[in-house]
Amino acid sequence: MNNPDSLRLVFWELTARCNLKCVHCRAEAKDDFVAGELTTAEILAVARDIRDAGDPILILTGGEPLVRKDFFEIAGACVGMFSRVALATNGTLVDDEIARRIVGSGIQRVSVSLDGAKAATHDAFRGVPGSFEATVRGYDAMLRAGASLQVNATVSRHNLGEVEELLNFVLARKAAAFHVFALVPVGCGAQIGDDARLSPAQMNEFLRWLFLKSIELRDRIHIKATCAPQYYRIMREVSREKGLAMPEAGPGHGMQAMTRGCLAGSAVCFISRTGDVQPCGYLPLCVGNVRKTKFGEIWREADVFQALRDPAGLKGKCHACGYRRICAGCRARSFAENADFLGEDPDCDFEPGRQDQTLPVL
Repeated sequence: MNNPDSLRLVFWELTARCNLKCVHCRAEAKDDFVAGELTTAEILAVARDIRDAGDPILILTGGEPLVRKDFFEIAGACVGMFSRVALATNGTLVDDEIARRIVGSGIQRVSVSLDGAKAATHDAFRGVPGSFEATVRGYDAMLRAGASLQVNATVSRHNLGEVEELLNFVLARKAAAFHVFALVPVGCGAQIGDDARLSPAQMNEFLRWLFLKSIELRDRIHIKATCAPQYYRIMREVSREKGLAMPEAGPGHGMQAMTRGCLAGSAVCFISRTGDVQPCGYLPLCVGNVRKTKFGEIWREADVFQALRDPAGLKGKCHACGYRRICAGCRARSFAENADFLGEDPDCDFEPGRQDQTLPVL
């Protein structure tokens, strides 16, 4: 477990079908059957192949995975194979019976997304009026059933002023974790104008605030930023400035792990509904397909994965930066900006010469 490039997380898109129309969704979500989705038998066979390659946290996602009629068959089989299985759902289809089935299946963590503290803000992002109330009802049903719950929020200029209120909202509802996602301009997210995304300076200020909140509330809730690899640099900078102890890090800490920045292809990968394997859900580079090649072979041997595991191969500012091993920049943003997954992160304004030169290169 001490190998930083060991397989840690597999995000598995079971379907692209969804009952919401989120403006930033990675998938082109639809509400009808999508031709080519892996069958139940194929999914169970691939799950065994993944288990042969390691014992990662397996995250069952979509679209909306609960629209699959075979979801609980898939979940039960995966729980029997893996030490940790999680579900990412929008929560709107969950009632008390479904909540009991989720908990009874053995799923260890359920994440739902709330993109505003106010219904109007969230509903505008999710594309369906009433989705905020439906998500909260589903969340509350799972809380009653005893689920360990995580709330995800995608931060942009439209909801930046509501993030603290949203944090207080989920604290009151006893969430185990609050993860804030930086917007990645791919898929449907590419259609969101640059004026909706936080500037690098705004993101830096926000991430400093988020880290301080994670320290303040560490005994109540696990807080971290996702798809914001510079967070790991900022954590170190703020810790030095304020004399704070860094949170315990390492891949062996399960659902609460604090590891490093971009893990695409090095500790994380994504499997699409049709079996394509990508470094992450936001980096649309197919490196193989599980219908044709064993997952373990793809994970070990794909050239793109090998390149992503060598921070020395990064280009531009990311190559020169002393924080490259703990940050690595967002490979998906680099690809979206200039079609180069090893290029510098366009959303980072950090100048490599600014880091404390008395520190070792990380």
